Amino acid sequence: MQLTGHTDEHLVEQFLQGSTAAFEELVIRYEQKVFQLAYRLSGNADDASDLAQESFIKVYRYLGQWKGQAAFSTWLYRIVTNTFLDDVRKRKRRPLVAISLDAAIPTEEGEGVREFPSTDADPEQEYLQRELQQIVQNALAELAPEYRVVLTLRDIEGHTYEEIAEITKLNLGTVKSRISRGRTALREKLLETEQYESLLRQTR
Repeated sequence: MQLTGHTDEHLVEQFLQGSTAAFEELVIRYEQKVFQLAYRLSGNADDASDLAQESFIKVYRYLGQWKGQAAFSTWLYRIVTNTFLDDVRKRKRRPLVAISLDAAIPTEEGEGVREFPSTDADPEQEYLQRELQQIVQNALAELAPEYRVVLTLRDIEGHTYEEIAEITKLNLGTVKSRISRGRTALREKLLETEQYESLLRQTR
């Protein structure tokens, strides 16, 4: 039975009627996005793989509880972020967060946008970009997990405030407050880093 063209809602309905193929299609459809989010939250491939696997196990187990009031993807990302937060609480550690090169960069004046080096960029520029990325990663790793979640969803994944509110089950005001406070905390940590401003100027 060909399922690739079906909606998420139809696949869920088929799965609840006993179709394992429908669930497999959901996994295929979202495994890349789930792993990407898990990697950005956890900071390494091994933890991301475990987080993604645990999340899909929960989806399999609780899919009957999805009522369709939010998009399936929203419900799925909520499971991933909650699983991450539960894991952090259990381990009592703060893993690194991987950040993409196009994420917003906090500066003294506010937020800037990191520019991609051109395909013919010289090795020095590429090295500086990697160094800057590592500094941002380290700063993010020091933030509270709740801030890392909303900053990842907003500044890296590109979700709207409304989508983040749905994913995290927080009210809109709390989402905006956490993002604002998280950005402020991140900016302060970055500006404390001696090499940050110098690298930022050199990569502009």
